[in-house]
Amino acid sequence: MPPVKKAPAAAPAADTRVNFGDLASYGGGSFLLPEGDYAVYHDVRHHAYTKQDGTQGQQMLGVMLTCYPLAGGDPHEQFLSLGRKSIASFAPDADNPADNGFGSKSLKPIPGAPAATLSGMTNFNLYLKSLYDCGLPEGIFTNDVSVLDGIWVHTQNVPAPETRKNLGAQTGEAAQEQQNRGPDMICVVTEIKDDGKPWEGTGGMPEGAGEAPAAPAPKAAPKPAAKPATGAAKPTAAAPKPAPAKAAKPAPAPHAGAAEDGADVLEAALAGATDVLAKFSKGTTRLMLRTQAFKHIKETYGDALASASVEQFFSNDEGLEALVSQLGYTVSGQQVVPA
Repeated sequence: MPPVKKAPAAAPAADTRVNFGDLASYGGGSFLLPEGDYAVYHDVRHHAYTKQDGTQGQQMLGVMLTCYPLAGGDPHEQFLSLGRKSIASFAPDADNPADNGFGSKSLKPIPGAPAATLSGMTNFNLYLKSLYDCGLPEGIFTNDVSVLDGIWVHTQNVPAPETRKNLGAQTGEAAQEQQNRGPDMICVVTEIKDDGKPWEGTGGMPEGAGEAPAAPAPKAAPKPAAKPATGAAKPTAAAPKPAPAKAAKPAPAPHAGAAEDGADVLEAALAGATDVLAKFSKGTTRLMLRTQAFKHIKETYGDALASASVEQFFSNDEGLEALVSQLGYTVSGQQVVPA
């Protein structure tokens, strides 16, 4: 009788346990926003970091900052958590979605949830506190984070407050985590730029956002001057060309009641909208149009017409549609796009 062949031994099952003894399994400073000057936009959303080993971390609730360098270039993202337990009690507001399709601009409580208030000392809480410390007026930001969109700031990464470390130590987890990942750093604002305050009609998307910073054009080598022919008269130097005159800005409205003059307000609003849409031929957001148009009108026509234009044309659906339709655009949700 031929010998019976033994079946090959089964391969050992892959180990699916987390290798939390390896420092590569821990997220750290690599997620921090580089220090610099940015125009910042905000979205409330759920987010999970991808760890260095490719696995997904814990799903968390927080605010994603999309930060456009003021000097130009691609944007950076920085997620600021609202606390590990907040996801059980709060959620992005589906009735106020963000323009980019990710998350929302507001936060709603979950009915019957265990918590009714947000945790203090979270990354977003500390970011918000730094904005108030830098001069954000109380009452500007209440329940819709879009009022902060387009704010121009300088950010910096600083060590987390000692009080937060002490809070974590009470759970018995902080000491080991701190030892594994190094100093706990957080992103805060150290300055709000004077020309970057959306609640005053300034700020917004910087020029060159999403584009590589322009490199200086190489200087062309000077061409050698041609030698005049023997016996020829020496050429006379060409008279210098006068510098082109700068276009003068339209004079401010001549009377104090100009803001009440419908024709003047319409003229100013059209000028502001035209200036902005010339930069965004494919359209832009209503917020961007309003803030940038306000800035243009204020500089060109003065404060009174700027405020009246925003109130009459940029702050309501009917007024905005009536205005941009004259320029070949239409309002689509939170966007202004070519008709």
